[in-house]
Amino acid sequence: MRRGLFFLPVAALIGCGPPDYTPVRDWANVAGNAAIYPELVTRPGAAPVVSPAADAITAMQQALATYLQALDTLAADGLLMIREDPLAVYAPRVAPISPKGAEAITELGALLRERGRSLARAPQLRATIREADAPVQALIAAMQESVTALEPAETTARDQARARYQRLQREARDEASRQILRDLAALHEAGFANRAAAISNYRTVLTDIAKGHALLKERVSHLTQEETARQIRAAEAELRRAGARLPRDGLGIAVPVMAAPR
Repeated sequence: MRRGLFFLPVAALIGCGPPDYTPVRDWANVAGNAAIYPELVTRPGAAPVVSPAADAITAMQQALATYLQALDTLAADGLLMIREDPLAVYAPRVAPISPKGAEAITELGALLRERGRSLARAPQLRATIREADAPVQALIAAMQESVTALEPAETTARDQARARYQRLQREARDEASRQILRDLAALHEAGFANRAAAISNYRTVLTDIAKGHALLKERVSHLTQEETARQIRAAEAELRRAGARLPRDGLGIAVPVMAAPR
């Protein structure tokens, strides 16, 4: 998923260890895990069809998560063992759908490439956060736009399924058949409602990641201070709560949303 990016933890030199960036590392780890949400672009129970929009969202998720993993590594005083742009494979997938998203990915990829070639470690963490914030915010804004663009198709699919079941109920010859159709219609309605909630919750996750990174930039000169650590921990807790509302592990959006009968 994250091609060309390898990390190597490096022990601190005795007597001259790096500052303690544990809160930054923990936040970046949580944010990176929350950013990856494949269920957003897959419909449980339906044949897998990868649209260009869905593929672009997936690529943006992977690019953002790769950057956050790199931030995690720097905060741990590890080396970014890369020589080339680790995000290069993602920008072409994003460009047809979101030129701004592709531009942000390209900028982040160039930054990671430079840090990898210079064998960056914890001392370069603050500069990396400063330089990365603008493209990170731009990438998340592009992701928000692309995720929002999924909603009309969801509404259309829901309305079409509802209309089919209403027609089938009218055509049913007995009450038992009508009851089965009502039950199936209710299952689909619940599935669409839960999927809409998941899309909304993922947008909250993206907002929290953007806010958290902005906090890192705002407090970048004071990352080891107790008050900064408290604020980062609070941002991490908020992000954990938002991420916990997202259905995971291939179970889909609470109930299967299958193609309604014709």
